[in-house]
Amino acid sequence: MKDWSWTTMVELPADQAQQEPDASCVPGSCPCSCLRSMVRVIDAVSTEQAVLEAQAALGDVTGKVLLSVYRRVAGEDLLDLLATGHDPGETLTRIRVPIVAASMLGAVLTDSVVRWATVDEGDVSAVGVAALHDQGQTIGLVIAESARDGSGVGKPSAVCLRCVAAVMSVVTLRARVDEARGILLLLARYRSVAELSVQVTHDFNNMMQGVLGNAALAKMDVPEDSPLAVSMAAIEESATRASVLARKMLNFARDSAKGAATCDAVKVASDALDLAGTLYLKGVTVTKELPGHAVPVRMTDNDLENVLVLLIKSGVLRLKPVTGVQLSITSGPMSERAEIRLELYGVTQAISTEDGTEAELLASAAQAVATRSGASLDVTSVPGVTSIVLTVAKEVAQQSSFSSGPTQPVQEMNLRGTRVLVVGKPSPLVMLLGATGCTAQASLTWEGAAQDMAYFAPRVVLAVIGDSSDLDAAVEGRGRLGLPVIVICQHGVGCPADKASSVDGVLGLPLDLDDLRHMLTRVLH
Repeated sequence: MKDWSWTTMVELPADQAQQEPDASCVPGSCPCSCLRSMVRVIDAVSTEQAVLEAQAALGDVTGKVLLSVYRRVAGEDLLDLLATGHDPGETLTRIRVPIVAASMLGAVLTDSVVRWATVDEGDVSAVGVAALHDQGQTIGLVIAESARDGSGVGKPSAVCLRCVAAVMSVVTLRARVDEARGILLLLARYRSVAELSVQVTHDFNNMMQGVLGNAALAKMDVPEDSPLAVSMAAIEESATRASVLARKMLNFARDSAKGAATCDAVKVASDALDLAGTLYLKGVTVTKELPGHAVPVRMTDNDLENVLVLLIKSGVLRLKPVTGVQLSITSGPMSERAEIRLELYGVTQAISTEDGTEAELLASAAQAVATRSGASLDVTSVPGVTSIVLTVAKEVAQQSSFSSGPTQPVQEMNLRGTRVLVVGKPSPLVMLLGATGCTAQASLTWEGAAQDMAYFAPRVVLAVIGDSSDLDAAVEGRGRLGLPVIVICQHGVGCPADKASSVDGVLGLPLDLDDLRHMLTRVLH
């Protein structure tokens, strides 16, 4: 079948294809032996073997036929070849097939109706297309090419092809389960490697501290102009760099759920670039244009580092080689958001399918982390440049939790017995308040809080914030109850400056007990 061209089938209008025959007269059981003979297809150890077995089973009924199984590419009008009965040398140009909307392929993907088309070219007399399914969704196609010869074979059978498609759907699903199981095993191995790496990094950092201490002691015993003193200074410098890098790696590996809900964008973005420079950007010129002060943002340091490192790796896969990187952070004093801009310069070249897929997966993972944190991410690419802009809400707790005048340190007070009312969705705040010594009570709504005022007599209110409507309700509730209100924003929820200035304090989940105690002390002082 070397003369067969996919272009013929791909561009064939759907209305020129014959749809499957009326199956109302077909008995409930398979009318021929094809389905019964496909037991060996299910028993196949691989998708490739299953295709060969199905090809043989179908050939017993319809004559010589060649099958190919394709999986639909998510988010694209493309089909990827999974397995085929063709010789490998004949399928090199058919690894990825485009889907033309008005073609027979597109029609079968849309309505799952089996279609056949006769062909007047090469060794193929007819081509059939049937859909593969997984939980009601069309996930791919089975293509059958019937051979042309003089023995009465090559007659299309829509019923048989439908049987093949049903069996191959099971085989494909089983292959996906096996693939997922393999991925889980691989992830388990990677997790073990990561856990060991973290522990080794801990030990390495401890050893570097020992090296630094011994080097400092050794320097005390030698003259400053001695060659040995110069060597000791070089050892100190190298050990210091190694120790700093180890601590950055440990911060990067830390579980983000255990970290603070905010971080300094300047420090974290710089650390992420330093970490990426050890592998992905080795030898690349790096330029940093950073503010000379901290820029606190509502994002954990772990999440921010993850987004930047994932995007750097994605960009490195697309630009080969990367010749330069520039990091900048802009945030005006009155701005509610900070903009982190990362630009990668290099040479845009055609990349392999594997690299392209990995780059897309990395970018998608970065987008998911950014979305979870309430940040917006924009990635644009032009020849030679990949530009990444991450916009993150600034942390306003420091601004809103203090008055507009000069701030003074607040001495911690004894909170034992202080009554605090928690308003909003169920949360661990009541338990945390108990740990501070306060007496806490929860109310789901502000109407309920107003009723609780008479007998509970709280001194301060904590409002659990899940979205902007909760913020509006907290501002209104403060005026209604006449009590100080501290808003507790759930992970990924930002508090605009105008709302923050209308309440008495802003904190984010997960809460640090000391932060909560200090905020209550300040508000009640």
